[in-house]
Amino acid sequence: MNHEVFKDLVPNYLERLTSDETRRLMEAHMESCHECREYMEDMKEEGMEHQVEQRIAERKQIDYLKTVRSKNKKKIFVVIASMLGLFIFLAVANYILFDSMWIADQENVDTIIQKEQSTVTMTFKSKKSDRYLLKVEQVMNHPYTDGIFVYESWDLIPSPPWLPYDRFKDGVSVTYTFADKDTLVLNDGRKIKLTEDDKVTVQYDGRTEEIRLKDLYDGKKE
Repeated sequence: MNHEVFKDLVPNYLERLTSDETRRLMEAHMESCHECREYMEDMKEEGMEHQVEQRIAERKQIDYLKTVRSKNKKKIFVVIASMLGLFIFLAVANYILFDSMWIADQENVDTIIQKEQSTVTMTFKSKKSDRYLLKVEQVMNHPYTDGIFVYESWDLIPSPPWLPYDRFKDGVSVTYTFADKDTLVLNDGRKIKLTEDDKVTVQYDGRTEEIRLKDLYDGKKE
């Protein structure tokens, strides 16, 4: 077999792509040709080195993919943990602000009435430093009745530092505007004539306080 032909066939031989007949001819040639035999060995070594390099590259690729997957898993975990933390915070905040409220005891509430010209403001403040108040109004006409329900809850969340005031420590207020002692001006601008039956009712725990609007005009509760 010609040396050049032999060398051309070596790659196919190493990859087992030659026919059986060609393989036998090449092996017979190597037995009698030292040069071609060494060429074959050199090609095998180069092939092994290539395989090693290829395997190293594959391992690096696998390690990279594992690293990417690990980072993605961490990101997913952080996102899930953040969402879970937000859900827990909202649940706790909802419980503190709403579910944990109860109708206030009148003994725990200071009621302050302030009059400035024709405007009267009634403010409810908690006497307890660890609590705050909320109010719910229910306005009814004929006769005009402003029903105020005073609730209290634990003050467990501090006011944001950017607020110039304490959101709850200043109390909760209801404001009334009068045209005169016998006339109340509603929020929509309408005016209604007051009677002895027009009043404000303040609901506490087990007690309802009634205040005539005509008395409120004078800055007093009765």
